[in-house]
Amino acid sequence: MRRHVAFSVSLVAVLVLGACGGGAKADGAGSTSSGVALDASRVPEDLRALVPIVQEWGIGDDVDRGDKVEGASAEERQKLRDALAPHQDRITAWLNSFGQNVMPDEAAAFMYAQLALEEINAAERR
Repeated sequence: MRRHVAFSVSLVAVLVLGACGGGAKADGAGSTSSGVALDASRVPEDLRALVPIVQEWGIGDDVDRGDKVEGASAEERQKLRDALAPHQDRITAWLNSFGQNVMPDEAAAFMYAQLALEEINAAERR
């Protein structure tokens, strides 16, 4: 139950950031859509190994993220699942640590990558 509540808090943050146009969006070239590369030093040490996949999947724009999810192969989807699933609780705890404060691009990218995974899982349940 806590996991769902924590994810719900993160999802609300996604919606708020999306409405404000904030957050990070990966273009697949290792930088966000704004041209700002994610800085691994701003990510908790135990999550830094995830930065490359988060740069790929942490797309803030709902349409672009949806296109990425729909266009991904089963292997690509599984790679994201294998990378993020074991760390979901830790990622959510980090995101929740920002409270009502603005989260950095790095955190927003992790949040959007979590959302991509949730979208993949929801599509596969249909």
